Amino acid sequence: MCLAQYFKPTPVQKHAVPIMMEGRDLMACAQTGSGKTAAYLFPIISSILSSGPPPQPPPPPLPSPPLLERNGYRDERQYPMGLVLVPTRELASQVHSEAVKYSYRSLIRPCVVYGGTSITTQMRDVARGCVLLVATPGRLVDFIERGRIGLDLCRHVVLDEADRMLDMGFEPQIRSVIERGSMPPVGERQTVMFSATFPREIRNLAQDFLSTPLFLAVGRVGSTSEDIQQVLMWVEEHEKIPTLIDILGKTGNHNVLWSCVLYSKLSAQVAEHCA
Repeated sequence: MCLAQYFKPTPVQKHAVPIMMEGRDLMACAQTGSGKTAAYLFPIISSILSSGPPPQPPPPPLPSPPLLERNGYRDERQYPMGLVLVPTRELASQVHSEAVKYSYRSLIRPCVVYGGTSITTQMRDVARGCVLLVATPGRLVDFIERGRIGLDLCRHVVLDEADRMLDMGFEPQIRSVIERGSMPPVGERQTVMFSATFPREIRNLAQDFLSTPLFLAVGRVGSTSEDIQQVLMWVEEHEKIPTLIDILGKTGNHNVLWSCVLYSKLSAQVAEHCA
């Protein structure tokens, strides 16, 4: 992991990686900025590389003859072996970027799907091959209903920031994907949940989705990591985007998280640049 500049694991990585490498389900409460993304991506990528591709499931039923005659038929359904569910497209882009970095020079192809952008572009990207999928719940349900994603071969499931997904009302979509879809049942897959808090709703999800999980708590539950530096700046309206981009360009340290409070919603340009 020298290419990724990983020389010493964070506490959550030190304890979570061995648990996941043993194939155990995990419920982890970790602070924001504690390095939990690498804590679940490393074991998943390692397991997929070790196990190799599984046998493909039987093809879905063919559409009706008129549809075959009019459009032809080609099954473009992809069967990822790993799935990471996240609450927002910003986090989805961040996790996908890390997955691409960690799977460098391997046969694992990560893909990302999220709402608020063109689904056609995402469908074309997924159709090229998808071994590890990062997705927001709503867009994933859409892909499954369109016949572009099948979860029959999914052996690793991660719910990242599960408390935020519940707060945003994604529980029906999450249960639709995990409980009522084609995904392997509890005990035949590895399920990992990361949450900054551990309310009753999270415990209910853990009880339904995880099989005899281990519980891991790192730091103070619900707080922010001390490694994060927060900077408050006052910037004029027309200078917000250039100032933020200039700051990001000058830091030169990707382990520092800059949180700029600008008193207005950041534009899509800045959000895309930060991702």
